[in-house]
Amino acid sequence: MSTIDTVILLLHPITAVAILAWMWWQYGWKKKSRELKGVSRAEERERHEKVGERILLAAIISVMIAFAARWYTGLGLIPGSLHGFTGPLGITLLWITARWGRNSRTDRIQRTKHGRAADLLIALMVFHSFLGFLYIFDVL
Repeated sequence: MSTIDTVILLLHPITAVAILAWMWWQYGWKKKSRELKGVSRAEERERHEKVGERILLAAIISVMIAFAARWYTGLGLIPGSLHGFTGPLGITLLWITARWGRNSRTDRIQRTKHGRAADLLIALMVFHSFLGFLYIFDVL
């Protein structure tokens, strides 16, 4: 495998690590939301919503980078590992979580679903990341 192929294949893990850190920071909202009151809480909630939408977009781009890298290096578009198959599933769950979060201002049930989905998403994120770490050794 050439150096350029290796660099292209590593674009996804590099962007993914940044997104994972961003998601972990975003997940801190659960604790912060209990501590804030009034106007400062409303401002932070606005920021939380905007950041959530940006994370969703960044994650979609990261998955597209992964598919483009596989195509460019000749590995094919079909994922060849559990890590590859769980990526699109994770994006779907992230999208659902973001939608529930958008509706959570007015609907208490949506707020509960959003919080529980975020908990599940964090757990799956750790699992998916570990699989990706192992998969790097297989690809490179």
